Order: sequence, then C-alpha cells, then structure tokens
Amino acid sequence: MSLKGIFGGEAVYKKIWEQRRQRSPRRSAGAPGLNCLILGGGGREYAIAWRLANCSSVTTIDVIPGNAGLSLFTRVLDHRPDDTAWLDEHVLASFIDLAIVGTDELVAAGLGDALRRSGIAVVGPSREASKIEWSKTFAKEVMAEAGVPTARSESYADAASAKDALLHWDAPLVVKADGLALGKGVTIARSLEDAVQALATPPANSGRVLLEELLEGEEASLQALVDGETVVALPPARDHKRARDGDTGPNTGGMGAFSPTAVLPDDQAQAVADEVIAPVARALARRGTPYQGVLYAGLMKTGAGWKVLEYNARFGDPEAEVTLPRIEGDFAKLLVAMGEGRLAEFVAAEPIRFSKRAYVDVVLCAENYPGTPKVGMPVEGLDRLPENVFGFHGATKRGADGGVLVNGGRVMHMVASGDTIAEARDRAYAGAERVTFEGKFYRSDIAHQEVAVA
Repeated sequence: MSLKGIFGGEAVYKKIWEQRRQRSPRRSAGAPGLNCLILGGGGREYAIAWRLANCSSVTTIDVIPGNAGLSLFTRVLDHRPDDTAWLDEHVLASFIDLAIVGTDELVAAGLGDALRRSGIAVVGPSREASKIEWSKTFAKEVMAEAGVPTARSESYADAASAKDALLHWDAPLVVKADGLALGKGVTIARSLEDAVQALATPPANSGRVLLEELLEGEEASLQALVDGETVVALPPARDHKRARDGDTGPNTGGMGAFSPTAVLPDDQAQAVADEVIAPVARALARRGTPYQGVLYAGLMKTGAGWKVLEYNARFGDPEAEVTLPRIEGDFAKLLVAMGEGRLAEFVAAEPIRFSKRAYVDVVLCAENYPGTPKVGMPVEGLDRLPENVFGFHGATKRGADGGVLVNGGRVMHMVASGDTIAEARDRAYAGAERVTFEGKFYRSDIAHQEVAVA
C-alpha cells in the first residue's frame, strides 16, 4: 500500500515534513551530502546527472527511468516517473534533497508541484507557470503583458480556422502547434501551399494552432535559473533544429549545439536575460503563479534587436549538454538554493562563473528520425572515444547481454571540449565517426558558422 493509502490524502505530506524535520541535515556520519533525483531518460538528463556527479556536495543520484549510460554512474530505477504516489514514498525512503524534472511532458503534468509538496528543493516550475511552454498562445499573451519583443502572431482554435485565415497572411510564415510537440511542432512555410500542408499534418492538425511572421536573423539559446523574480543567466548556446545539413529537412528535438557563441557572448547573457526573461518572470509572479526552475528562451537577433521565438520550461536539449559543463562551482548547491527560494542570496555570496572551455555536441540519430525511428540495433565504439570526447547517452537501453542498444531517435550525443569551438568541433566529429550502429546519421555542419573563415 502507498503512503497515501496509509495516511490518507494530504496527511502523507505532513508525515514527510515531520520526518524531514527530525533527521539531521547530513543524515549520518557515513552518508554526508546531497541525495538527488532526476526525472527523465535522455541526453539532457544524462548531462544533468553528469554535472551533479562532478559536485563534491552530491552523495547519490537516482534517475527515473534513465538510460543505458546513466546506469553506469547513477541508480537507475525502472519505474514510471509520473507515478506521484510512488515518488512520495521514494523521496521519503531515500532522503532525497534535490529533484530535477527533466522533460517537458513531466513538467506539464505537474511533477514539480507533486515533488514540492514533499518539502524538498525542486528544479521544475508549477504546472500553471509551465504553461509558458505548453501553450504557445498563453506565452504570447504573457509576452505582450510583459512587453517582451516577439514575432507578430494570431492564435486559432483549430487548423481549419487557421487555413481560412491564410487569406490574410503572406508567405513565408511559421505554423506552430499550440501545445507540446517534442520540438517538432514548428513548420517554416515558404509558400501558402506549404502552410496548408503543415496545417493538415500532425501535430498542427489536432488542436489550437498559431500563424506567425517569420523572423530573420541569427538564433541563440539562453537558459536562466528563475526563482520568483530573481533571474540568473546560464551560458548561452546555439543549437541546430533541422534534420539535415544546411538547415534543411524537418524540425527535430535538436541535432547538435555549441557554447559559447559569438551571436550572444557570455558577458552579455545576464543583460539579455534581464530583457527577455525577467519581465516574463515578473508577469507570472503578478498572476499568482511565480516561476521556480529553468526558463529557456529561444531567441532571434534581428535588425531591431533580440526577439523571443519560444520559451521552454526546463533545460534545453541539446543545450544542456554544452552549457552545464561550462558552469563552474558547486552546481548542486546552486540548484538547491534555487529550489529552496534562496537563489538571490546564494549568487550574491557565490556569483555564477562560466568556464572559458568550448563545448560542441553532435547528435547521432537513428534511421528515420524524426519519424518513427528504427530501434534495437547494437551501439558499438563507445569504448574507443578520443580524449576530451564524452558519449552522453540519449535514447539507449541495455540488451539481454548487457550491451547498449538503440532505443529511440536521438541515440548518442558526442560532446567534446576544447580551447576553441573549432578544436571542440573536430574532436566531436572524431567521436561521431568512432561510434557505430545500423542506420546512424548526423549533421556534418554543427557549429560550422562559428568556425567559418571570415
């Protein structure tokens, strides 16, 4: 029987609070430090766990449901990450101090709310605050209220209404599904015929949809830690969304990324966060739904300045893979401070610092991605990676013989470091060549614009 069954309703949370107050903050002499829980099992969650594992304050890391690589240095639990009754029990039994909600689906399902009721530090906004990601219509409303620059758009109840409205739009334009779409809900329509086709295709054909003007310029990704009205910028990055070289093919969850980027230098990150993330944080606080977690802004640098393309209510993927390694100091303590509402106090005493090292991530994908990927093939070569190249697992699982198997679309992230983007890029591609599986493909032009000769 679950704790809820034993104690009944909200009484379980009262019991957890009582037991947490009774225990020593360090639990016992034999087990000092922080116990961490990560919900998710992709490359982003691998990057989070990898970064926490490099913190002296961390004792244990549990991941649900995890992947083949995470099982090498964390405790991977074969359980549903959205089973809140079971999570209540696990948080209490394992003395969890810090929980990070990794994926957009779990954030939108309200896992941040459920975990916070257990009295622990949580990186993940409330369900209502996370609406900034899972409803693009809502995001546009908040941006208008906050005065954040963004593209002109209109929201329609369904694809049929949007199709009728195309008479009042000129191409090129952008078609966006309103809800979560795993990074695949955006179509750049170069003609009205393309827009009609996009509106007839999932996910745009299954709910509210937006039509939006196409912004021209250079893109950047900016993540920030947000604790109410306190906003602390993380290292900027730049990612590649389209499946094929030259930014062609369908949108994906992300084919690669790099950090730092000349488009948004590190020393400008906080100023841009103050311009495009802080006003939204204040607007959400005024609405009675303060944000506590990571807020990601997809940005376009236009001739008129920075404009917001979208917000995500969690770490980016693949941005986390190249930005988290660049955050110096004890990352776990930073996250705990945010989760406990002490972010402003913490960074005043220990300002966040970015490493000068460069990181590049090249994503190795399964055949047919971003469609239904071919899975089950063995992944070879992970034991032959070059120096300064890390194999961050994405969609992998263990086979019956203990080997690594393809288990989804974005299989492996070849994350490499270097003194420069060019050096890190060369190493990442050397790693991409070493790792093999049937049907593997990847883009050959990740970070090319950063290393191109002027």
